[in-house]
Amino acid sequence: MQLILWRKQKLSSIITICVVTIVVLVCLRLGYWQLQRAESKTEQLTQIAALQSQGVMSWQQMQQLPSDWNKTGLQISISGVLDTQQYWLLDNQVYQGQVGYDVLTLLRLQQSKQTLLVNLGWVKAPLTRQQLPSINLPSTPLAMTVQLKQGKLSGFTLQDAQHKTDTAWPKRVQIIDLALFSQQTGRDMIDFIGYRQGIADEIAAPHYQAVVMSPEKHQAYAVQWLLIAIACLVIAVFAFKKKELQ
Repeated sequence: MQLILWRKQKLSSIITICVVTIVVLVCLRLGYWQLQRAESKTEQLTQIAALQSQGVMSWQQMQQLPSDWNKTGLQISISGVLDTQQYWLLDNQVYQGQVGYDVLTLLRLQQSKQTLLVNLGWVKAPLTRQQLPSINLPSTPLAMTVQLKQGKLSGFTLQDAQHKTDTAWPKRVQIIDLALFSQQTGRDMIDFIGYRQGIADEIAAPHYQAVVMSPEKHQAYAVQWLLIAIACLVIAVFAFKKKELQ
């Protein structure tokens, strides 16, 4: 009888050690990942600050940069004509505590006759999902300063909602997908997006931030995961000592 009880206790101890080990390793891995994210955000902020210290560039100056150079963070002065008929409303955008849409449309650049996707800014959502906001886009040439973003544009969204779009224009979309937008409009686009800078006007409210979460927050999350791992170890040690005393 004692042998059976001893075996059960031994098995319980082994299972507990395995569970504690897994939890601690997972917490340490998550903490390390947060530190990596903090380092990446710091590098990104440094790069953006260095680029912005050069001031606003012209489109021609930007074109002279190496073609393989990531242009994220560059501020460019551009002008052109907006497509007022075909545009997208990026869903679930929050600005100053209110839910709405970001207005995405194509700009036919006067400088190069190329087509650039621009995010004009945020507009408030109507009370019901069945209704879309009314957008008044100017048909005359428009000059603006944009901050470029190149690379991954889609962000996080649910898998089943990634390519769910409306059939009519304007289209409500969940992600920014240049290939899909090009297919929908039949136009070739430059492989980055421009986020309009400035203050809110009759079109929309620019609100783009290059880095949403600061490096300090990632570091704080890393510390939290480390503390959870330490707490788990301390609780496990006390539990084993208590069991030995019994």
